[in-house]
Amino acid sequence: MPNVARASAASVIIIGGDALALSTAHEICAGDDCRVSVLWVANSEFADAVEAVGAVFIAGRPERRESLEAAGVKHAQAILALSNDDQLNLHAALEARDANPEIRIVLRQFNRALAAKIEQNLPDCSVLSLAWHSAATYAAVALDPSCFRGLQFPERNGPLTGFAIRSADDRRTAERTIGEAERAVGVRIIAVDGDTSIGIDDRIRPGARLVVYGPLHRLLETTPRQAEVEREAAAAARRGTRIDWRWLRRIDKYLAVIAGAFLVLFGLSTWHFRDAFRTDWLTAAYFVLSTMTTTGYGDMTPDRSSTVDLAASMVLMMLGTIFTGVFTAFLTASLTRSQWVRIQGLRPIRRSGHIVVCGCGSIGAGVVDLLLAFKKPLVVVERHPDAALVEHARDLGFELLTGDASRDDTLDLCKLGAAHSLVALTNIDTLNLEVALGARARNPDMPIVLRIAEATFAASIARHFQFDTTFSVAAMAGPVFAGLSRRPGERGRLAFDGQEFGISERPMPRDLSGEWRDGTIVLAAEHDGGLRLVREASEIQPGVLTLALVPLTPVAAAHDPLAAVAELRL
Repeated sequence: MPNVARASAASVIIIGGDALALSTAHEICAGDDCRVSVLWVANSEFADAVEAVGAVFIAGRPERRESLEAAGVKHAQAILALSNDDQLNLHAALEARDANPEIRIVLRQFNRALAAKIEQNLPDCSVLSLAWHSAATYAAVALDPSCFRGLQFPERNGPLTGFAIRSADDRRTAERTIGEAERAVGVRIIAVDGDTSIGIDDRIRPGARLVVYGPLHRLLETTPRQAEVEREAAAAARRGTRIDWRWLRRIDKYLAVIAGAFLVLFGLSTWHFRDAFRTDWLTAAYFVLSTMTTTGYGDMTPDRSSTVDLAASMVLMMLGTIFTGVFTAFLTASLTRSQWVRIQGLRPIRRSGHIVVCGCGSIGAGVVDLLLAFKKPLVVVERHPDAALVEHARDLGFELLTGDASRDDTLDLCKLGAAHSLVALTNIDTLNLEVALGARARNPDMPIVLRIAEATFAASIARHFQFDTTFSVAAMAGPVFAGLSRRPGERGRLAFDGQEFGISERPMPRDLSGEWRDGTIVLAAEHDGGLRLVREASEIQPGVLTLALVPLTPVAAAHDPLAAVAELRL
């Protein structure tokens, strides 16, 4: 165990033994002048990774008083309980509060409802549902692939908003002032060609690169894919008035050959016996069909003095028996497969412009709830759906497929050729990659959003497989927890055009000089349970909940803090 005297000077204690704990420790060590202790059960590899980011590793049981004291709980400013166990996090935090009544508590909780209640009843405490926090980004990017960050403002129950990239290439933005463009588009323009010090009267040159913020429903009206989506919807509507012959491609080729041979034999035999019986076409067809199906009513028989007629009748009976048997086998197999598909919850999707969500765990459930508010057709693929999800799908009208999204036959049912986007949110990184690669093979132009737990792996996948919308939960949440260790209302970090900003959500102060740095960008204010986009702090009354970007000093990182644990099973 490291020297306890050294650890006693720590001002922040982190509980956890995974990539999230390590990412948060790196954020605090790189951005603040304070000591950080990471308390977790003994693990030499993880301990080395903790030391590498500048923190102190303390081996022990997080919920025990002696372990907390070894980590310096009596002198700590904050404790961040970030393990995967909700009960352990709360237990350790309450033990820390008993030992140090002044300590600030930051909790990770999977249960969003419990998180809100704990935050309301425990003083100086911030609780974050990691699944819900990350779900906002996954949902925003699924709707608009040009988004690079999503969040709800006001937090928890506010509308989904996002930060996105746009180009000033239409009459609503090009050659207009910032104020005119914002009113025309309905979003807040943060930067033009990387310049954030823009005034409301500055003009936007054609083709300028814009960084914008706004509610997702307004961003969707200006998304680069919107025109394409509208064209696809119009084309789908036109196709609905025509006969769709693509169903022919789904016919089994062996069955088609057999059916063709049957029709040829039936036609030739009908032609022969029409002449042999000197009768009409219908009567000849009746005789041929009754012979091929071995029905044989006896009302018509071949001429026994004619060798050709007898031989033809025998061939018809033998081949008819074969055709009938094969047809029965194919029909039985088709019915059996249809029944199996129905039992398994698998069926072909008939919609267009839908979003496919693969994996409906804690994060996936949040993404589904957010997407349903936008009236987009939704297809959810889950290997083991629980009863609540099945009922949710039935009540809200989205498609639920029970199956493994990495299997080709499951993806084939999702009609990916006409899908709007796909989000892979299972708990296994390699499974998400497999789903993404399978989806790309079926629709190379479809946006694909990937959830990858480990940050360096996420960056590698984005680089080598060109999945640009790949997001690491730990990388997104680390800055949030680091900010919450100092004060409530911190929403993480945002980077664009070589600049870094902290996302802050807190009541508008009376004195801005003591609260926000120079260069702070005010984005929105709470208004009747929703939000109102604003440009100047003077537009907001003191005490009104406000969302702003606060400029940060870039975090110097001589190494990747998560690379040291890339091979660990954390």
